[in-house]
Amino acid sequence: MHTNNPKIVTKEQASFTELLDNQEGIILDMENLHYYTLNAAAVFLWKQLRSGAATTAPRLTEALSQAFAINADLAELDTRAFLDELEGNGLIQSADNDGGVYSKALANIQGELPAYEPPQLKLSNSLTQVTLSGSSTIATAAIATGGL
Repeated sequence: MHTNNPKIVTKEQASFTELLDNQEGIILDMENLHYYTLNAAAVFLWKQLRSGAATTAPRLTEALSQAFAINADLAELDTRAFLDELEGNGLIQSADNDGGVYSKALANIQGELPAYEPPQLKLSNSLTQVTLSGSSTIATAAIATGGL
């Protein structure tokens, strides 16, 4: 990453589905047909990134610390580890920071957050054997039903 706090953008071909409100989610990478499961903290951070509410590591750290009422140092370590995982899997990239003003509002979170666990991104499976007929609903349905 080329600046101290570059703006982070999510991969356009990454489709996100929340399975349980603020507790579990799935990211499907439509480019390589890998899907990843996310725990509550990872869902929270992904939603911050996608909504544009927090698009730099420091803003994500602050949001995570506030939302889960955890120590700022722990939030920073966990946020940076999660961002490294996302970047390593090609799900995010750094954009040049154009000095724009970022919203300080947290992404809209419905309902209660569960007890804090460090954000986790797990490669669950590959959908490369699934034949897609131009519709992401087939892949999403296969994931949702565990039909692989």
